[in-house]
Amino acid sequence: MRFGLALLFFGLTPLFAQSNQLAGMQQDIADLKTEVEKLKLENQDLRDSLAREKASKAPASSTAEANTRQRKEILDEVDRRLKQQTADVNAALAEITRQVNAALNKPSAVKTKPATTNASNTPATTTENSTPSESLPTDIPHSGVTYRVKSGDSITRIARQLNSKPEWILKANKLSGPTALKADVEIFVPQADTPAQ
Repeated sequence: MRFGLALLFFGLTPLFAQSNQLAGMQQDIADLKTEVEKLKLENQDLRDSLAREKASKAPASSTAEANTRQRKEILDEVDRRLKQQTADVNAALAEITRQVNAALNKPSAVKTKPATTNASNTPATTTENSTPSESLPTDIPHSGVTYRVKSGDSITRIARQLNSKPEWILKANKLSGPTALKADVEIFVPQADTPAQ
């Protein structure tokens, strides 16, 4: 009996360690999200300030022009940092998802439908090795991933990032053209077994 309890205790010890590691990773992601929100607010403040300055533009002077140029440079730098932070958060979320699935010994394959919408404000994610439940054209791969479109994404960028082709994405999701892509919508991204050219 004691031997069985000791085995149970030693068997549960790695799970406690994984839980602590997972909690630490979740805190890191929360910190990254907070930093991104701060950058967004700073970015919006700078945009508002620039808009106010343009609206109340008095006779142009060299000092005012220099201030405007300086604010524009600051705004461009904040935009660049915001994009980098967003990319870092998305990469961290993808890694945590992979680690959680590995820790729980869950397969990452999930059956999904292409081009389904979801109203929640979840970050952009991909689900690997998905197969759409609806029939796809025969001239495109039937294996791929589900991807939540982010604001600013393009068909070409998604195709390049996920080893696909723009025409495959358009056909799989029955999109009329690249401009039909909408943010916060899940799309199916077909992927070939070998890298797309």
